[in-house]
Amino acid sequence: MDESRQPEGRLVDYKEPHELEQIMDFSLPDFGVGPEGIFPTITQTLRHSVNTFSPRFMDKLYAGSSPIGVLSELLLAGLNGNSHVYHVSPVFTMMEIHVTRALARLYGFNGERAGGLSCPGGSASNQLAMVTARNSLYPEIKKVGYFPRPSIQQQREMEERGYSLAGFSLSTYGKLIAFTSIAGHYSLEKSAVMMGLGTENIVSVPCDSYGSMIPSELERLIQEHIALGHTPFFINATAGTTVLGAFDPIRPCGEIAQKYNCWLHVDGSWGGAVVFVPELAKSLLDGSELAQSITVNPHKMLQTSLQCSLLLVPDSSIFPRANALKANYLFHGQSHDLGDGTLGCGRRSDAVKLFLGWKYYGRLGYQARIEKSLSNVTRFGELLAQDNFRDNRIQMLRLGCDHEDVIHRREVEEESKRDKTLPSLLQVCFWYRPRNSRLIDWRGTERVWRDFEDVSAQEPPSRVPSTAATPLIESQPYFTGNADITSATPSSVSPNSSTTSLESYESASTASSNSPSTTTSPRKAADRGAILTDPQERQQAKDWMEQVTKSVHARIRSRGGFMIDYAPLGPYLPLFFRVVLNPPTIREIDLTMLVDEILECGDIIESQLDTPACCQV
Repeated sequence: MDESRQPEGRLVDYKEPHELEQIMDFSLPDFGVGPEGIFPTITQTLRHSVNTFSPRFMDKLYAGSSPIGVLSELLLAGLNGNSHVYHVSPVFTMMEIHVTRALARLYGFNGERAGGLSCPGGSASNQLAMVTARNSLYPEIKKVGYFPRPSIQQQREMEERGYSLAGFSLSTYGKLIAFTSIAGHYSLEKSAVMMGLGTENIVSVPCDSYGSMIPSELERLIQEHIALGHTPFFINATAGTTVLGAFDPIRPCGEIAQKYNCWLHVDGSWGGAVVFVPELAKSLLDGSELAQSITVNPHKMLQTSLQCSLLLVPDSSIFPRANALKANYLFHGQSHDLGDGTLGCGRRSDAVKLFLGWKYYGRLGYQARIEKSLSNVTRFGELLAQDNFRDNRIQMLRLGCDHEDVIHRREVEEESKRDKTLPSLLQVCFWYRPRNSRLIDWRGTERVWRDFEDVSAQEPPSRVPSTAATPLIESQPYFTGNADITSATPSSVSPNSSTTSLESYESASTASSNSPSTTTSPRKAADRGAILTDPQERQQAKDWMEQVTKSVHARIRSRGGFMIDYAPLGPYLPLFFRVVLNPPTIREIDLTMLVDEILECGDIIESQLDTPACCQV
């Protein structure tokens, strides 16, 4: 761990699977190797594993643990407690009750029974939220199973065939429908599979040009499904999406949920921890008190050791009321038995790690750690924006909406209501553009590409085979708006998003935007590069940029000094780098070295890749 913090330290001696098979002994013996024989395996494990404790681990939304996190794990493992019933884990149980209550109150859950449960990961928390919502709204499903009444279309078809439903006792609910943004986490679809609802009944709501759910679109889709005879029951508002870190507007979603008798869940697995920074929470988490449940993962932004996920509710008695099965051999009526409200039995008290961490750092200590990470984002953006880096080879992912785009006025109206002075959080997204290659306005090209396909498509792709069609993630651009806000200043950032936008850092001009046109005479966007209109050239340019990104990424990974990742964003944009500056231990030297690492690896791969004609200057 100490070595990984040195300037020349490596965070992994990376090997491919077949190489590890040759280096390490993965066989399991009949007779144990004992203390002396086990240490070579431990040493090799340390050498070839990723050391997330390094500040240069910037790959995922989690980072290395803290010293108090390691000590917490030692305490949990040493006692080996099971927090399903109070009498076998009294202290762990009380720690979980008190830390979930304290955290719930930060989100505005102020009732006497406010609290929550720890779950084995954010996906499990989201699943527990959806099951609890269903069992609370339609408790009969818990006993007799899921038998929704026929939709209006199905009833018509039955009548046309001579069947009558008169005299039959139909369910009080139709097909249950859940709603989340098109950028929402896939765990909701996983939950739908496990609950027997079906993935087609998780409706994806379009996002605005910052990646946030559009409330008016949410309500429109709810109304369409009601008209079909379906029953909307669950709305998921994401607080910090995986790629862009966008925040859905919670208050409007909460008002819509109340209007249509839906359960509002906030998936704050990534961004929920901003509740420790009051100025951020005031804007990004506005309306959180309207939620029926909130997921938050302290093992991400708070560096609590993996894993630690909490599901918070205004009234924690909802868990046993909705989910308990009264296993009398285990649960003996003790009100502090937490396991009866979960979907399992035995459970590790991961909440203890947040309890001890909060004790150690304090609320203000957590705030300071997040603010330190925010300052690193600002500094990294400044380094990327320097002319000798950004103009030549770094191209930031642009967010925002083109106010001249008359096709998408609905999104513009939504965005005009937002505070555009909010600071960013911890994700920085950009492309590496090889030397002497052409600057391409990818957001402008995305819009032309999307509009062309919208006009030429026979019918829109859909997850829901009905008039309430909702676009597939794979088949629709991530955003319904496009381009940038030209009035942005160097200090401005993306509203309701935790991703750094180009406007945060870029200077007034881009030298490469003056590169000559191709034979297709693509349209130019000022300071943004060429907008490719030829379909073949667009695809060639996209494929080439993705090859560049993957090659640079593989080179960085193999060198072992840094770990960063790349991500997609809809079908039209090339893959881009996503750097997560989560660890508060990141120093100026780490940021400078990362920029150097990207450029050095880019130099190496440039000679290995042929540049297509459409991308040549």
